[in-house]
Amino acid sequence: NKHDLIELYCGNGNFTLPLSVLFRRVFATELDRYSVRAAQDCLMQARIHNVEIAALSAAEATQALCGDREFKRLEQQGIDIEAFDFGTLLVDPPRAGLDEQSLSLAQQFDEVLYVSCNPAKLLIDLEQMPEHKVVAAAMFDQFPWTQHAEVAVRLVRR
Repeated sequence: NKHDLIELYCGNGNFTLPLSVLFRRVFATELDRYSVRAAQDCLMQARIHNVEIAALSAAEATQALCGDREFKRLEQQGIDIEAFDFGTLLVDPPRAGLDEQSLSLAQQFDEVLYVSCNPAKLLIDLEQMPEHKVVAAAMFDQFPWTQHAEVAVRLVRR
């Protein structure tokens, strides 16, 4: 892919690492600093050099991306948001789904990869994105004998 990926809610990099080979560069964010450190360790061990990870909430990442606010954390890490050419957004939010700012950000992208552990909330979020259509979907039963399921969808702008 000639464009870059931005990932919100990257956790310890479970999607970040394998997807890094499909994009020129990746900017991943996660609020939990321990997860950020774990992801950075995994990147180092895997010798992956096209990924930048920052300890930012999804709302903070959205503010940085839209130029609403500058973050010293990014500057201290040498991360220049302006240097990226984002074409795809990956989100893997908590059960509550996307917050208002993240949903607004997702609506601006031509391609969105949305991984959800709450299919009901995923449906609600998708209804707020009428300018996108689902072109691929998969369900993963990672929680046998429960009503929980992991669902991933690929959205493209209509």
